[in-house]
Amino acid sequence: MKQSISIFLFFWICGIAYSQNPKVNILRQDLSGLFDNLSMIGILGEDCSRIDIHFTKVRKMDNREYEIKGVSRTRLSIICPFKGKVCIDSISSDFQLKSECTKVDGFIYGHYSFTEYGDKRYSGTFSGAFKQGYRMNGQQIEKGRNEIAELKWNLSEYRSKWKSANGLTKVCSWVDEIIPDTPANFYLFNDAGEWVVSPKYRKNGWENLYNAYHNETLATDEIQKAREIEEQEWWVNKSQSCKVN
Repeated sequence: MKQSISIFLFFWICGIAYSQNPKVNILRQDLSGLFDNLSMIGILGEDCSRIDIHFTKVRKMDNREYEIKGVSRTRLSIICPFKGKVCIDSISSDFQLKSECTKVDGFIYGHYSFTEYGDKRYSGTFSGAFKQGYRMNGQQIEKGRNEIAELKWNLSEYRSKWKSANGLTKVCSWVDEIIPDTPANFYLFNDAGEWVVSPKYRKNGWENLYNAYHNETLATDEIQKAREIEEQEWWVNKSQSCKVN
């Protein structure tokens, strides 16, 4: 009888400790909101071609795996839908940055694999590692928040390789703020603390971004046209197959 009580107490105490582990509690929740509707910008290849990424649908498969559907856009012209998964490897819960403009309680780290589908001339597979900042809003887990651009701080960061259908491999990284894995001369910071792609690389899909926010020689209507391209929801109704705009 005493042995049975001891065993019961052992598992009861372990259960309490397990339930009070913040990392375990985070994994139990549906973390789809951390990835859903996520937009990022980055580079593809040694020439630092512009690539835009948007996650359109997210579904929880289990506590560590999420199915992702999304769309990629290279040099503003080649658009490819993709699907795959992100897998959570670890969680840091000891990091905190909180103010009126920022709130981050930790980062989720993991790996991912996304496969583009459609025209084989343009499609390939992304695979690599990611980190995603999160914050606690009551009992809910939400995307981390940073409204101070001067911090130059990535809350969403995906670093990978892209492999084409014929085996060509390129470096590929996308983020919400500062793109990693770029040459030292890829961009410079202006007086406002914004990064501006250098002339050498603008022809690789970055010209419109420069015209929209940094080219002071353009007329107002030209700037407006460039900004409309940057701010449009380009991923809408792009879920069928690769295409060239």
